[in-house]
Amino acid sequence: MSFDGFFTRQMLNELKEQLVGGRVSRVFQPFEQEIHLVIRSKRQNHRLVASIHPTYYRLHLSQERPANPTHAPMFAMLLRKHLENASLLDIQQIGNDRVVRLIFSGRDELGDLKSYHLMIELMGRHSNIVLVDPKREIIIDCIKHVPASLNSYRTLQAGADYRLPPSQATQTNITTLSAYDLKQWCHLHAESLAAGEGFRIIQGLSKLAAQEIAHTIHTKEISAYDAVQDFLEKLAVGPGVMIEADKPVFYAFDLSYIAGERTAFDNLSALVDAYYAHRVHTDRIKQMTGNIIHQLEQIIARNQTKLEHLAKDRQIAENSETYRIYGELLSAYAHEVEKGQAMVALPNYYEENAPLDIPLDPAKSPIENSQSYFKKYSKYRDSLKYIDKETGKARQEIAYLESVLVQIAQADIEDIEDIKQELREEGYQAQKHGQTKKRSKTSSKPRRYRSSDGVMIYVGRNNHQNDELSLKRASKNHWWLHTKNIPGSHVIVESDRPSEQTMLEAAEIAAYHSKSQYSANVPVDTVQVKHLRKPNGAKPGFVIYEGQQTLYVTPVESAIKAREVTDN
Repeated sequence: MSFDGFFTRQMLNELKEQLVGGRVSRVFQPFEQEIHLVIRSKRQNHRLVASIHPTYYRLHLSQERPANPTHAPMFAMLLRKHLENASLLDIQQIGNDRVVRLIFSGRDELGDLKSYHLMIELMGRHSNIVLVDPKREIIIDCIKHVPASLNSYRTLQAGADYRLPPSQATQTNITTLSAYDLKQWCHLHAESLAAGEGFRIIQGLSKLAAQEIAHTIHTKEISAYDAVQDFLEKLAVGPGVMIEADKPVFYAFDLSYIAGERTAFDNLSALVDAYYAHRVHTDRIKQMTGNIIHQLEQIIARNQTKLEHLAKDRQIAENSETYRIYGELLSAYAHEVEKGQAMVALPNYYEENAPLDIPLDPAKSPIENSQSYFKKYSKYRDSLKYIDKETGKARQEIAYLESVLVQIAQADIEDIEDIKQELREEGYQAQKHGQTKKRSKTSSKPRRYRSSDGVMIYVGRNNHQNDELSLKRASKNHWWLHTKNIPGSHVIVESDRPSEQTMLEAAEIAAYHSKSQYSANVPVDTVQVKHLRKPNGAKPGFVIYEGQQTLYVTPVESAIKAREVTDN
């Protein structure tokens, strides 16, 4: 746990400097467990994010601008009513815990000045955001309701008395101790601090930080008091650091006992934003896609089983030509075959009259055996056409669904609804009317990159966009790229004569936006758009082409990200 009480203390110091005295201009609740307050302060807009996710709970400033639901949740509407245009007077930490009080001054419906406390409780699965009327100490409302039947200590719902979360009686808030008292306290608990058990006795201290204090005691051979002082001094100076170890961690300063690659940040908000960017994004995608991924994987597995069965059927059906020859030979030499034989050897005029053993049904005449083989021949000959047709359909569906899974894995939040709509149109998801919590429609556009030569490169975000980009928007002389026999996105190079360098960069981008994102020597086909063709009835994103050249590239994420063109 990196976001402990000490990290919260340093974060609030930064937030106070930037936000206190500002005015709330907008309130958003883009996700069920997260609110965004846009605060205008010192001639700048700052977006304060408060999340009560049980694992990714946090409070920080962010540059993220997620799309919002088409209908704002009730809690967001309530915060807008009370906090929009309110001034932020102060930000306070309760003790040394992860409980934060934002003090606002606004006006009620009658225009009278009124105070509001927004309590942000960052406590794992017990996290909550509560709007309180401080004059009456009554809860106006909270983002997560907890009735008395589920919590005997306090009720969290509109109209209930607000009580602070219970604190641990065995823990001490060392930030309130004088130097003398702190020294005495450290001497009394020196053994626990040296054993890395400081998190049990110090309020707001995480296991991560407790290990740092213990490490300092042993490596520097200093007293527990000096180690705690060293910890507090480093905490005040920073800067925040992310450490890429076995399990990436962050803290308000560098933790010397953890080995790994360090990345320092100018402020803690930037650190938290960077640390949670991928983790929160992945979690949100999972929430928004629900069980879609599992459903698609099941359909792919069924198709793969179907292909195995079709391959076995094909082995049997490929004997159809043998059955035709059996039938012809029996018909031609019927006069030489007697009824009741189980096997006969006849000259095969297709093989220079070499003897061919033909199994017979003893109960049938030679002509009846011949007719039986002709029937088998017709049956298996026709079944081959069916097997080929079904094999093609299964392979195309597997390729299509694997491309959708790649798009989901690499999707931005705003892309998910487009992908889900595509799946509904293709019959993989039920069309639902009046769906709740729909996100506002954003004009989804292809990803854009600029090559080192200045040429624009476009990448489709979903299969409908792939078709639109490749078959309608791109010029016939522009270049099209796609990973060879690997699910991925369509890539268009906006040039009829791109340089070799541009094509290599575009190929790396195509490889990056594919199932082989982290592979080496990825094959990428390149061809001009005029050579593309979409078969009738083909799945979205499926095209055929000829005359291609294949490049082999290894995508490097940092280089590709550096070429991306984003909207400011």
